[in-house]
Amino acid sequence: MSTFTSLIKVLTNPSHLRALLSFNKKGYLEDIGWFKAFDTRSPVDQNGSPIPWVTYSFIDFIKTRLTKEHTVFEFGSGNSTYFYAKYAGVVVSVEHDKQWFDKIEKSTDKPDNSELIYCELQRDGDYCRMPVKLDERFDIIIVDGRDRVNCCKQAVEALTPNGVVVLDDSEREVYKEGVDFLLSKGFKHLLLSGISPGLFYRKSTSVFYKPDNCLDI
Repeated sequence: MSTFTSLIKVLTNPSHLRALLSFNKKGYLEDIGWFKAFDTRSPVDQNGSPIPWVTYSFIDFIKTRLTKEHTVFEFGSGNSTYFYAKYAGVVVSVEHDKQWFDKIEKSTDKPDNSELIYCELQRDGDYCRMPVKLDERFDIIIVDGRDRVNCCKQAVEALTPNGVVVLDDSEREVYKEGVDFLLSKGFKHLLLSGISPGLFYRKSTSVFYKPDNCLDI
């Protein structure tokens, strides 16, 4: 169904129109700050605080389980960096966009417990291997940047024994190879689906974990 057809269908159904018009004043969308994210075109919560551009169900899940004992590596940076730094002990991010990297790196409110690394993007190159190249181990590796399949493959080499991998947009067919790879390595799959900040289509954020994991799943 086209956007125009959908709009006509709503406008010709008074009860649907009234319900939609009320959502920006009360209800779930207002409570979670969806309209604030839509208006600002950035992932923020109801208070304007930064959050990742992932499903709300994942945000609800992860913010109650992250602790200052956790180390996080993320492919991609931005509001997610601020969010994870708020709850975790250390956040290391790799960013391929130099202009975006400079903006975040020079920001006066960049969290003290975060580190941002610039790396040019080359498929199956240094970018996807960055957590391994650092010769460190991370409790949580967030795959939400570019070259995601290869990032998933490299992530398992940089996890702590009880570490987990998080893949955003895991419903996309283009990332199925990454999902299958993690499953072949013995990870279990927790699928957290729904809408995300400012967007109104169904997407999924997945957590891949093993028994005795750092998130107590």
